[in-house]
Amino acid sequence: MRTLRLSTNRQAVLVSVSLVMGTWTLFSSGLAMNHSERIQAKNVEIKDARVGYEQLLAQVSIYKERVADLTKDLETNYKHSLSLVDREAELLKNKAAELNPQGDKKTGLVAKIRSRAKDALIDPAGAITGETGDVELVLNRTKLERGHADAERKNLLSELSDLEDSMVDVVGHHSKTPFIATDSLELRQVVLQRDLALSEREGLSQKVDTLENQIREMESNQLLLYHRFSEVTETKIADIEASLSVTGLDIDLLSKRQKNQGGKGGPFIPLDKAAQDSGPLQESLNQLSANVDRLQDLQGLVIRLPLDAPVKNFSINSSFGVRKDPFTGQISQHLGLDLGATYKSSVVSPGEGKVVHAGWDGSYGRVVEIDHGMGLITRYGHLSRVNVQVGDKVIRGTPLGQLGCSGRCSGPHVHYEVLNNGQHVNPLKFLKAGSDVFKK
Repeated sequence: MRTLRLSTNRQAVLVSVSLVMGTWTLFSSGLAMNHSERIQAKNVEIKDARVGYEQLLAQVSIYKERVADLTKDLETNYKHSLSLVDREAELLKNKAAELNPQGDKKTGLVAKIRSRAKDALIDPAGAITGETGDVELVLNRTKLERGHADAERKNLLSELSDLEDSMVDVVGHHSKTPFIATDSLELRQVVLQRDLALSEREGLSQKVDTLENQIREMESNQLLLYHRFSEVTETKIADIEASLSVTGLDIDLLSKRQKNQGGKGGPFIPLDKAAQDSGPLQESLNQLSANVDRLQDLQGLVIRLPLDAPVKNFSINSSFGVRKDPFTGQISQHLGLDLGATYKSSVVSPGEGKVVHAGWDGSYGRVVEIDHGMGLITRYGHLSRVNVQVGDKVIRGTPLGQLGCSGRCSGPHVHYEVLNNGQHVNPLKFLKAGSDVFKK
């Protein structure tokens, strides 16, 4: 039998070693367990970061595609806007030609208006080119298209700005994700793609600024044209109003009656807010449109009013008002003009209207009456022959009959009367107004 005797010192050392080994074992086990948990947590974070990175790439890709689409839409919009500006300029030139008709002093104004009206009925498409047709209608349509194009461009630019802001927010959000540090290769790739898209956007912005400058320059030229054409229309309006005022008629009242005579209708379509934007250009266009409307009303009156003479190369044998009766010698009223000319000279209509009487009428002999609308009627008496029938529509220059001496008449002439709402007015005033209108 052997025995191992441990001294007190050896026992103390052995106990110390055992305690150290046990402590180390416990400490190592704890570290291993804690490290495993941390690795598992980091794996979850890496997985989340990878998903976020994939989402970021997808968002950047969508952003780039949308920027490309917006770029294309903006380019199309600007090209369309420039074409509309060009079309407006061309239409304004055509309107200037309409407002300054050339030709014979007597027939230039009315002939041009009538020619364009007929051309519009024959070839409505001509209005688009500005050669014929209602230029005002096409100009209004073009203005409405411009309003829609401007609104669309504003929406596109707003959407582009929102995309840029959202992309910056997206990248900023994902850059805070753990395990995607700002110096990581993957984030640098995403930021590079983002910066590339923003660079494309900057290039687009510069192009937008260039196009905007072109549009502003063209709009400035249009503004000058609007002012010029407004001056032209105001001058024409003042001239026509001054000439027509000689008749003593209420021109504004006649214009209202003229507008109320034509049929109107159609569905109510509210004007787009884009077409109601304020500004110097829009205000000038509104003023020009108002002037053009007024001028067209006056030109319509010129066409319809009896402003021309019913016979050529006439002399006034008897004036309007008080006179001595050619048969009795007594003082009497003469409610018209006796216009002397060659026997059987052609008697023509001095304006547009409708024949409401054609035939024999007592002292008037063979007589024709024309209703010009707006309460105006003209009467032509003592004709030797009548060439029209009741219901016929006539225009200025339409032959009504031949000068003669039928009825109560002492010699060849035409008795010419003008009635306004049943009241006789001096026809000489209309002849004077017509000479002024056709001379200008």
